[in-house]
Amino acid sequence: MINDYLVYITLAIAVTAIPGPAVVLTIKNSLVYGYKTAIVNIFANFVAMLILATLSAFGLGAIILSSTVLFSLVKILGAIYLVYLGVKIWRSPSQIEGNQELPKTKASKPLMAVFKEGFVVGISNPKAIAFFTALFPQFIDVSRAFVPQFLTLILTIEGISIAIMIGYALLAAMASPFLSKPSAMKVFNRLTGTAFIGFGAALVYK
Repeated sequence: MINDYLVYITLAIAVTAIPGPAVVLTIKNSLVYGYKTAIVNIFANFVAMLILATLSAFGLGAIILSSTVLFSLVKILGAIYLVYLGVKIWRSPSQIEGNQELPKTKASKPLMAVFKEGFVVGISNPKAIAFFTALFPQFIDVSRAFVPQFLTLILTIEGISIAIMIGYALLAAMASPFLSKPSAMKVFNRLTGTAFIGFGAALVYK
């Protein structure tokens, strides 16, 4: 049995509930492109986190963390992408295309582009590698089989993450009518863009 599983669940909820780049991107996609499009973004983040958790579990995360050059490179690349995304969102049109009825007010975006964007945001965050590498060993019972415990840990935190991100997406979709005016959308784009630029800066200097 996994050590302190209830503690792990509590920690997973606390960590995933704090808005980060993936959550902000999910909110933005739900608001601008619709709830269904945001689900694609959430799935992309799930795939990215699953890959990072697996790398950490098999020791590659520790290798990256032990190499200052590799870790710094991942941080810089991740920061550059987040800043680029922030600038792109900042410059996004403040007018949502379509008619005034809510189901038709959503702009369209290729789902593959949404998936790639969400995946890159997730996979380019070295803090996730550090999180998995530092967290998992604390809850592994070395006297029992590793793989079942690993699967339980990753599926638990990813299940919680998906539920929380879906909740954010639903709230964003509900708030969409209030942000349908160009002035409100302009403010939202500025705030979201600034948040991503801030995430990128924090990734480098932290």
